[in-house]
Amino acid sequence: MTGTAAPFDSEAGYQAAIDLTLAAAQHELRIFDRDLAHMGLDDRAHIAVLENFFAGGRDRTLRIVLHDTAVLESHLPRLLLLMRQQAANVEVRRTPDHLRHLADCWLLADEAHGAIRFHADHARGKCAIAAPTEVAAWWRRFDDLWQECEVCTPWAVSGL
Repeated sequence: MTGTAAPFDSEAGYQAAIDLTLAAAQHELRIFDRDLAHMGLDDRAHIAVLENFFAGGRDRTLRIVLHDTAVLESHLPRLLLLMRQQAANVEVRRTPDHLRHLADCWLLADEAHGAIRFHADHARGKCAIAAPTEVAAWWRRFDDLWQECEVCTPWAVSGL
């Protein structure tokens, strides 16, 4: 099945691309972002979609690469709680200093779907649904980033 890829040039278009990508996810989600501040993943509707995603089976995974985890730790309580509940299926990594200049961000699913924003400061990008050719380079780029980043656990509680 050949899918579609369509550009977006507004915050509403970016949010619609995120909605479509989350709805299409069946096995694996991958996110690369500065700090998750503008993806809207903490709103109730997205949390419900993520809960349904994880309810679909134990093999469901969420992998996230962030430049900074402070927003996740202090301003996204629903997402942080879900991550804590699904800790066996979620991993977060932080970019090293030499990669902090990267300014694009994306949400990818199952090597075939994606909401790809070309620069975090500009609401311009593309939404690819059932379009593995459009997503392949971004998927590989995530693999490369993943290898360079350090593991962190933003939902872990320090102390006794």
